[in-house]
Amino acid sequence: MQLFREARNHYTQAVRKAKASFFKQKFASCNTNSKKFWDTVKSMENKNTSSQLPTALKIGNTVTTDKSTIIENFNKHFSTAGHAFHLATPTPVNSTAPPTTTRPSLPHFSFSQICSADVLNELQNLDPYKSAGLDNLDPFFLKLSAKIVATPITSLFNLSFVSSEIPKDWKAAAVIPLFKGGDTLDPNCYRPISILPCLSKVFESQVNKQITDHFESHHTFSAMQSGFRAGHGCTSATLKVLNDILTAIDKKHYCAAVFNDLAKAFDSVNHHILIGRLDSLGFSNDCLAWFTNYFSDRVQCVKSEGLLSGPLAVSMGVPQGSILGPTLLSVYINEVALAAGESLIHLYADDTILYTSGPSLDTVLTTLQASFNAIQLSFRGLQLLLNTSKTKCMLFNRSLPVPTRLSNITTLDGSDLEYVDNYKYLGVWLDCKLSFQTHIKHLQSKVKSRIGFLFCNKASFTHAAKHTLVKLTILPILDFGDVIYKIASNTLLNKLDAVYHSAIRFVTKAPYTTHHCDLYALVGWPSLHTRRQTHWLHVIYKTLLGKVPPYLSSLVTIASPTCSTRSSRYISLVTPKTNSFFGRLSFQFSAANDWNELQKSLKLETLISLTSFKHQLSEQLTDYCTCTQPTYNLAQTTTSFPTVFYLFIYFAPLHPIIFISTLHILPLQIYHSSVLLAILYLLCHHGLFAFTSLISPHLLTSYIDLFILYY
Repeated sequence: MQLFREARNHYTQAVRKAKASFFKQKFASCNTNSKKFWDTVKSMENKNTSSQLPTALKIGNTVTTDKSTIIENFNKHFSTAGHAFHLATPTPVNSTAPPTTTRPSLPHFSFSQICSADVLNELQNLDPYKSAGLDNLDPFFLKLSAKIVATPITSLFNLSFVSSEIPKDWKAAAVIPLFKGGDTLDPNCYRPISILPCLSKVFESQVNKQITDHFESHHTFSAMQSGFRAGHGCTSATLKVLNDILTAIDKKHYCAAVFNDLAKAFDSVNHHILIGRLDSLGFSNDCLAWFTNYFSDRVQCVKSEGLLSGPLAVSMGVPQGSILGPTLLSVYINEVALAAGESLIHLYADDTILYTSGPSLDTVLTTLQASFNAIQLSFRGLQLLLNTSKTKCMLFNRSLPVPTRLSNITTLDGSDLEYVDNYKYLGVWLDCKLSFQTHIKHLQSKVKSRIGFLFCNKASFTHAAKHTLVKLTILPILDFGDVIYKIASNTLLNKLDAVYHSAIRFVTKAPYTTHHCDLYALVGWPSLHTRRQTHWLHVIYKTLLGKVPPYLSSLVTIASPTCSTRSSRYISLVTPKTNSFFGRLSFQFSAANDWNELQKSLKLETLISLTSFKHQLSEQLTDYCTCTQPTYNLAQTTTSFPTVFYLFIYFAPLHPIIFISTLHILPLQIYHSSVLLAILYLLCHHGLFAFTSLISPHLLTSYIDLFILYY
């Protein structure tokens, strides 16, 4: 049995060493090839990707395992997904489309000729590693031959405008089923991602630029529409909603919200209604004819694992994965904002939040119900189906009295919406207390999971690979929405510091006892607090430059000096009055307060470029450290060394056990230096055997690591 264990352990160690050597060589050979790098990482994870076909699929009451049958049924399911509204409402619904905004003398829009220089730029910027469409025209080929083919391709694009026709091959999509989560047998748990021909996407990019320029220049979109617009995003939308809620709580008002979820919104766009929308926005007849042709005769096939289903016609929806799709969906649902009535609303593609506040809870819920009814009628007019099971209510409240049972918010069909304490809105978990405890818990769990994988395979990564993995897979998780959840308590934020430090230890191989200030110095990264503060001040300065949506820039006001003083020359913001701690957490207060605090040292008299501001800010911000221990670095070690030496001489005559125990009462900086001297002392005077009997191998390794790091 002993021989078997020894042989097994020897075999296990040999496999681990071989695996580590193999992957280290692969990472070393990646160099600048990002695709090869990430393919290597995925191969280490050794699990199926979310784009692979499931082993089985439920069709009606039967489960099939045949791959060909699975892709055919996926294609049938995706091509008819947009008919969910008609299936749910078999009888005609007497509802009108949402009202359109009255725009005085809105100018007509017509396509302008595309320049070959723009097409050349698009072709040269193609990602060569992207998949080719059903026409098998590889983007790598187009990128290499861009200078040769740019002119004839431009002619094809302009000819399409003149003839109002698009080649049929450009309207054929290869669809990949992407698993969203849930039951792997349920086809509803998969999202169809369309891979269009490369030339089609280049063409759509040029068309999208022209129509978005027209929409933005004529303020077509609702002010509260943040989906797929330049300068807008999930963060800006959430900051606006959070500011309104915090302001209401500061006034001791009740605030209630309905988070609307639409079923298959992208797939349910009615082409006839959309063309009517474009007509009302001033699109010329030629443009309308082009878009009509764009939607007609579209087909799709499901493609996965080398299998290809037969083609099926697609009569509804905008392709997910296309360039024009998101913009057209935003146009389609834009007028829904007009139905909010006395409530506030914010749109982000198919994510819609409806919220209202007031001193009376009954009044708040009554107003919210009326607005919700109007929103539902708007959705019905657009033939969009509300997903009742995923549409939730939330009451934001900190201290006001709340009845045991709240009045229900109901759908037009009579279903009661569920009240929840947590809801994931645009990637950030909001809770009814606005503590962000749930969000930070999810962040912590997600980062821990990834760090666990990295530590399990740490022997397989080169140092450069470790640095890249943490920078591109861990930091983006912690950075996303950090200007939103930064208002959480320090107790919660410290939990993120712990996983951040673990990630740095993975990169630097620093021992657990290494002080966190030393970790930041070793990897060259700031603390999470400094990262959050930097991102926050960037948002504030973009607000001053007008590079954020108007709904945020309108919340800050540059102060006008009432008298001429030395400090009046500097740009300052008006700080609004607040009634409580929550008012001071709102965007309008904290942005003004933090900017004025920064100006005490920055002292800007005029607005400078964003790049110059970032450079000056990096010089102003110092790293944030809540520890009481002094920062340990080489310079400080050298200074304290004589002191440690005298302490060593004083305590040296003591018995080794007493000597080691005495070291633990010293300050951290002196303690580490003393340990190094103690190692030399014990090795010289008591022998290696005596030393190893007093200290564990793990602790000995840590001390040797400290010696290597700092000496």
